[in-house]
Amino acid sequence: MLLILIIAITIIPNNSFAVKKTAFKNVPIVVEARQLIYDKNKHTAIYIGNVIVQHDRITITGDKLIIYFDKTGKIIEKVEMIGNVVLKSDQGNGKCDRLEYYPAQEKIVLIGNAELKKGKNVIVGDRIVAFKNGNVIVEGIKQKVKTIIFPGEAINATVK
Repeated sequence: MLLILIIAITIIPNNSFAVKKTAFKNVPIVVEARQLIYDKNKHTAIYIGNVIVQHDRITITGDKLIIYFDKTGKIIEKVEMIGNVVLKSDQGNGKCDRLEYYPAQEKIVLIGNAELKKGKNVIVGDRIVAFKNGNVIVEGIKQKVKTIIFPGEAINATVK
């Protein structure tokens, strides 16, 4: 059964995972890995082995990172972290099997055993889509969506 829960929650901060059109975009993105394979024809950079990505106060770790560039090689169209993904920021933490980030849409997607935490509040599902404005969509495909809400930490939720 597919259950979609739309939560207007600030578990994803308004600016943490999206490159803003302000000074935030001037903060360098630092990527560390055991190996880098850049393919000019495919416009991709593939980082393999103990990958660590740092951008401002955000750290994402995983097994493999693929960055998809536009044809000019200057604009990032999509970022994909695969395997044992862990996300840490001042605003909350998350984990999943695969993470996709779409800068133009200012959207981040956690896929497979997805979990987001802010304070004591937790959201769990098979797929979590988080937007810059703080809206979150959680889908339970193989498992039910689970939300743990602690009193005193406001969450407005709508179930569809």
